[in-house]
Amino acid sequence: MTELLVRAIARDEVRDHVASFALLHGVRPEEFDADFMDWWFFQNPTHEGLLSGAFDGDKLVGYVGFAAQHLRVNGRRVSAAILSSAFTHPDYRGKGLFQRLIRYLVEVAGARGYEAVFGWPNETALRIYLGRLGFSAMFHVDRSARPVSFGPLGARFGRPGVFVAECAGAAFDRMLPLRLGRYQHEIGPAGGHEWEGFMARVLAASDCMLERPHAYVRWRLSRPRREYIEVRIRDERGVLRGWAAARLPIPSEPPRLHVGDFLVDPRSRGALRALFAACAMEARRRSLEQVYTIARSARIGSALATLGFLSRRSSTPIVGIATTNADLSPYHAWEYRDADMDMF
Repeated sequence: MTELLVRAIARDEVRDHVASFALLHGVRPEEFDADFMDWWFFQNPTHEGLLSGAFDGDKLVGYVGFAAQHLRVNGRRVSAAILSSAFTHPDYRGKGLFQRLIRYLVEVAGARGYEAVFGWPNETALRIYLGRLGFSAMFHVDRSARPVSFGPLGARFGRPGVFVAECAGAAFDRMLPLRLGRYQHEIGPAGGHEWEGFMARVLAASDCMLERPHAYVRWRLSRPRREYIEVRIRDERGVLRGWAAARLPIPSEPPRLHVGDFLVDPRSRGALRALFAACAMEARRRSLEQVYTIARSARIGSALATLGFLSRRSSTPIVGIATTNADLSPYHAWEYRDADMDMF
């Protein structure tokens, strides 16, 4: 083994190393999604992503990257790097390669003027982030789901099971109904001018939130081989009060509607509850079995509970590290959505 080199990977190199990327992911080369990598790191409208690799000679033996995100923190616009998942070759594990990759990204992020670097590690990597790399645990997020089709829950018991499950589901819906109240819902994107006004109202009321310019949202929902729908709610005057982006399942996934991003006008009472009721209605209309989201906000839990969502706290937290002497305490108020990372 030669001395390993950690460096940036250029866009035109990605397809040259498809076999190595596939090996790191544990899939066949034809199964590796190079289009996603190109989209996430090189087509982001910020044009500030970074994909880095560790090379043993010409052989790619590990990689990790980040996408630049802009947040509004206490009225101040800041830039931060959001880490993607890291992969290392089995033969090179236990040699500090993972730490070298992360340190390289943190160094580059600092050189580019990003205030902090954030990631969501698994349980194995968490010990390294906190114990050796100097990251701090920021906050946990909640995984929340609500069934919208109850028959499949009893399918393992045959027709009697399906019947019982559907009866129980009808009672569940009566106790925790899906109601929009004074709002109307519709499907489709908002126009650019309307969106920017809506986004400004949302940001003004948040202590810490990801910015979502219209161009960024359109890019975020253009991920290759994924299909998204946008759910909007309007009040009786036709004013946009809530928006959600939800991903339809791919064949290998459970039949659920994944609400990966959403915003509500904080001055609109009941808008958050109505927005998720509309998402649940849309999931039911499409014959899906549940609606699902990963998020974190003081307002979210209580609104979802009134609709019958069951929530489970994540086993590992979002972690962060300042690249300078920045104070990370304001980020504890981050109204996190699943789309803020790369899992949506």
